[in-house]
Amino acid sequence: MGKKLIITATILFMITCVIIWNLSVQRIKLFHKNITLVEEITAKNKLKDAESKLFELYKISKRNVAFLGDLIELDLHTSTPLKLTEQKLSHFLDIDHNYFQARLIDSKGMEIIRVDNKDSSVVSKFQYKGHRDYFKKVLTLQKGDVYISNMDLNIENDTIEIPYRPTIRFFTPIHLNKELNGMVGLNLNAKSWLDSFKDQDITFLNSKNEVFYSGEGENLYSKTKTDFTKKDRFGNAFYYQREISLEGNQNWTIYTKPNILSIHQQLAEYKRSTYLAAGVLTIGIVLFLSIIYTLYKKNKHINSLNKTIKNRLSERDTLLKEIHHRVKNNLQVISSLLSLQSSFIKDDKIKGLFRYSQYRINSMAIIHEMLYRSKDLSKINYADYTKQLASTLISSMKGADKEVDLKVDSEELHLNLDTSVPLGLMINEIITNSLKYGFKNLEKGLITIRFEKLQYPNFLMHIGDNGSGFSDEIDFRNTKSLGLKLIHMLTLQLKGNIEKDNTENGTHYIITFQEIEQIS
Repeated sequence: MGKKLIITATILFMITCVIIWNLSVQRIKLFHKNITLVEEITAKNKLKDAESKLFELYKISKRNVAFLGDLIELDLHTSTPLKLTEQKLSHFLDIDHNYFQARLIDSKGMEIIRVDNKDSSVVSKFQYKGHRDYFKKVLTLQKGDVYISNMDLNIENDTIEIPYRPTIRFFTPIHLNKELNGMVGLNLNAKSWLDSFKDQDITFLNSKNEVFYSGEGENLYSKTKTDFTKKDRFGNAFYYQREISLEGNQNWTIYTKPNILSIHQQLAEYKRSTYLAAGVLTIGIVLFLSIIYTLYKKNKHINSLNKTIKNRLSERDTLLKEIHHRVKNNLQVISSLLSLQSSFIKDDKIKGLFRYSQYRINSMAIIHEMLYRSKDLSKINYADYTKQLASTLISSMKGADKEVDLKVDSEELHLNLDTSVPLGLMINEIITNSLKYGFKNLEKGLITIRFEKLQYPNFLMHIGDNGSGFSDEIDFRNTKSLGLKLIHMLTLQLKGNIEKDNTENGTHYIITFQEIEQIS
């Protein structure tokens, strides 16, 4: 048996080790997948927030140029001098430094007003813009529409301005008497927008994939060299990108990358802790199996002892059952002897004393019989006992002709032998008195018994009948009646108290008692 146990334990140990280390590898893979997913979600949320922010700035610029368009149309309708309109545009640039230029261009493409916020002065030399792409597209717009250019570098006199100034142009047509009169525009310095993303690892590309802002240090205003298809050895993307299309006209690309260094650091730390836990668990299993084997040897010895004890307990229970059975038989023999002896007595009073002694003996015999038949040799179901005792007394004293009913109301109540015997004798005396005196001249009656559990070990018993009741001349606490004296003595034995309940018709008692600690 021991050899088989060692072989079985070894096989189980090997299987368990394979499972532990396989689960450790799977946990590491799952952890890597999860932290990569978290980084992916973080990166994509960052891109989404950047898009939302750009869209808000874009809408603000649309409203600004639309406001200037309405302002200039009003000036044209009221024949306001151009000088005053120039001053209004200049004041606007002074208030909002995100825009570096405001212009009014006529319907032929010639600048009429041009204000630059670098010195807030009017440029005297106007330029022809009729050949520019934004001018041609604004001519096709309806009143209230706004044209937004793609993001590119500002051009002055047909050459890219140096130093470089990333620019987005916002233009809206000007109408006078429902006819196109020209257009007004704002040049937004996109660098002012993009600087708000300085602390974020985000790169912005214009529609030509030229870098206009880089969190990675790419060369500005040149084609990006980023390979968006690049992946690591686990198949995870190095970059996450998002295409931005503002109202379907302006196409930009923004991208970022997950924190690869953080992923590798977290993964390395998790591997270290997981493998350490797996190693500790493996050692623990070895110790556990050693302890199990030691306990097995000790348990084998304990089982042998337990088997001996179980056999002895079984013998003890059998012996106790036999004792209770013999006590019950002996009590019945005593009862039969009293019955036989009373048959030779002519005096009815003395004969009655023998009969009541038989009832008392019977109350104890029923207890021993219930213990003999019960699986629990220490306690009996007291509600069942009370019903059997009372029913036996009613049948013996009144016979089948008299209708005396019995009502027993009790929670589940189990009492030991030392409590059951004196309490049973007390119930026997009270019911005997009820049947003897309470229903003496009555054909019908009711005996009620109710038990209540109080705080252990205290109990309460209501017991009584609806018979003729006590005579006013009898003091139930001070009487020569053997039955009542016995009731008071048994109450004291049970560490209780007895009170007569005068609120009910007939004779009723309220008895408190305690379960007596059984001495083995």
